[in-house]
Amino acid sequence: MEQAIRSKPTHKGTFISKPLFLQALKANWFLWLILSLGTAAIFIVINVVVCSREIFTNVNMDKVSVYVADEDLSWLQILGLLEQMGFSLSRIEVMSRIDLNSVISDLVYKIAGGILPMIYVMITANNLLANQVSSGSMAYVLSTPTSRRTVVRTSYAFLLASLVAMYIIITGSALVSETIAGAIRISRGGTSNMIPLRTVLLCLSSFCALFALGGICFGASAFFNKSNQSTAVGGGVCVISFICAILGLFGSKVFVSVGLGVEAMNVFNYITIFTLIDTDSVVGFSKALANVQDAVISFNWIWECGIMLGIGIVAALFGSVRFFKKDLPL
Repeated sequence: MEQAIRSKPTHKGTFISKPLFLQALKANWFLWLILSLGTAAIFIVINVVVCSREIFTNVNMDKVSVYVADEDLSWLQILGLLEQMGFSLSRIEVMSRIDLNSVISDLVYKIAGGILPMIYVMITANNLLANQVSSGSMAYVLSTPTSRRTVVRTSYAFLLASLVAMYIIITGSALVSETIAGAIRISRGGTSNMIPLRTVLLCLSSFCALFALGGICFGASAFFNKSNQSTAVGGGVCVISFICAILGLFGSKVFVSVGLGVEAMNVFNYITIFTLIDTDSVVGFSKALANVQDAVISFNWIWECGIMLGIGIVAALFGSVRFFKKDLPL
């Protein structure tokens, strides 16, 4: 018959256990290092290789008018040709106003730059509690004067501290690589479009999204006794959210307007945490503070980051309360 560890009487205990924190660090530092450097490398490659080039320029209608006049063409002929090619006037107007920074920001901060940190929080959160309970090592930890609350606080503190450290590296690599990309653009006769505040706020928004997913994964790790159940719930939420973020891109206004998406796919943006990374709001806010002409300031990113932080805290607390009270199998 299965034995179980009953809840101990509540006592204050140590707030954070240094030995437990160091144990978590020893067990997870290599994974953290590889995924941190991998994410930093993604940002460096995208900024230096891609963003250093003039990939897309806005349509200059004044130059088009001069060309039409010089070649003695008729606007009706031009419009008829464009219609045959599938480019309506409304589509051309949207394309002329597309901000490449917003498009790339969606791809980088919601997709490419989020997958490795997401894998990190999935694996680490599961290892911190559920995996130890499942393997039986948690019984040894709790046989010492260390209380359950201390275990949970220490584990969550490690997850949060490691995620903060990861995003410090990511933000630093993004800023340095954008500076290099800007210098390359200037050397080629272009202009640098770097706005440091934009990069910092986008990294902050991405951190908040991973904080929310980390809280969900940690809550599942604390709630379940079996590692596979914890992985199924926490990892399932992460994977579904990530897939929906990819599908949601093809329902965004930009992708639909240029014929690369379907408006109905925008429904996926309502079932992923990554949609709260509001790149348009961050870009508009940053440009307005940088006194960029025609920039429209938006504060939406602030309350959206608040929602993500709230999700992470509530999910972690929910699982932690369950961990304090449940029976742990030996």
